[in-house]
Amino acid sequence: MSADLMRGMSVSHVRFVVQALEGIILEGQPGSALRGALYLALSDNFCTQPDGIQQPDHAETCPVCWLLAREAPDATRGADLPRPLVIEPPPARHYQRGETLTFGISLIGRAQNLFPFVARAVQKMGALGIGVGRGRFKLISIAEYSPLLDAERTLMTDRRVSAPTLQVTPERIADAIRPRDYVLLEFLSPLRLTANNKLVKTPDPRIFIQRLIERCQRLVEYYAETDLPPTAAEWRALSDTLCQQAATWRIGYDSTQWVEAFSGSRRQGRVTPIGGLVGVVRWDGAVTEAYSWLLWGQSLHVGKDAVKGNGWYRLFA
Repeated sequence: MSADLMRGMSVSHVRFVVQALEGIILEGQPGSALRGALYLALSDNFCTQPDGIQQPDHAETCPVCWLLAREAPDATRGADLPRPLVIEPPPARHYQRGETLTFGISLIGRAQNLFPFVARAVQKMGALGIGVGRGRFKLISIAEYSPLLDAERTLMTDRRVSAPTLQVTPERIADAIRPRDYVLLEFLSPLRLTANNKLVKTPDPRIFIQRLIERCQRLVEYYAETDLPPTAAEWRALSDTLCQQAATWRIGYDSTQWVEAFSGSRRQGRVTPIGGLVGVVRWDGAVTEAYSWLLWGQSLHVGKDAVKGNGWYRLFA
């Protein structure tokens, strides 16, 4: 089923290793600081109309705004579209001068065509600095990896950067599926879900699956490389089926906890909460049919603020 509905979709996972040139202080949820620095580096260096006076179709032609600021006024779930990019943040702590830290940026669907811009922007981020006090860094290496194949490949040799080839694809997802009667997930960054306009502070499998399918649907709709996207009825039927199954799953183990985190915006002059669940949960039950979607979710993230690194999890075999 996932191979049909996710046709034309793929994800590239890229890891960047950087070395601190001075102290770097990352607090709370570091993905928010990385996303802000990445946007600034892209905007300052590659936006085609950086003065803020933009034509109505600007975001469709500017690589920076298409990647991080595209809107659809007629979208049913709000004008802001899901971004075809997610951050995999490093641990929050104080990195001393000379220390290295690693973070990931995953590009979704057609956004993979913009990988050269992103790679160059990370280099520019080093001069701008990140975190409290904007500590500077230098780029050491770029590599791609596959969470499905347990493989990694170097992309940067001297000053040359190669294109990724280890993408997560429907075919590779299908090869990874095995019959299962449980699934074990570790939420590596805050999982922030809502239902009925309220925060969900327990790892409810039905709500998780519902939000996962919604995210897959929207990303396929806007970023899959296909001329025959699935219909809304197909997505609705899938969601109904998997949510009914997830409602029968039992929580066999739960070490999750809610953590508070905030994201600051200099442009808006305010902070917004982006906290959520972190930790490990095991869901027991008939999970095989949903397993391919859970594999997609570890690449696409789930829930709110995915572009800032939220909703990142990994599946244990």
